[in-house]
Amino acid sequence: MGDDKSQQIENVTREVIAKLLNVKAGEINPEAHFIKDLGVDSVDAVQLSVALEKKFGVTIDDMLINELSSVNATVRVVSNLLN
Repeated sequence: MGDDKSQQIENVTREVIAKLLNVKAGEINPEAHFIKDLGVDSVDAVQLSVALEKKFGVTIDDMLINELSSVNATVRVVSNLLN
């Protein structure tokens, strides 16, 4: 996922997750599972989706929240919503 838009989505996702979990964005593996590997809970997942909606001007349907499972998966979901 090397294009500029994907990189921007990845950077924002990392920043939001880092803020939620109080870690450095660079420490977050793009393939790490939010729940299993990073300890994201359902409240964090909702906060992530709301932050992404605001940052990118998209609406993330409740059914899509479950697909926000990693940085890479989130990039795919948001990219699809922007197209």
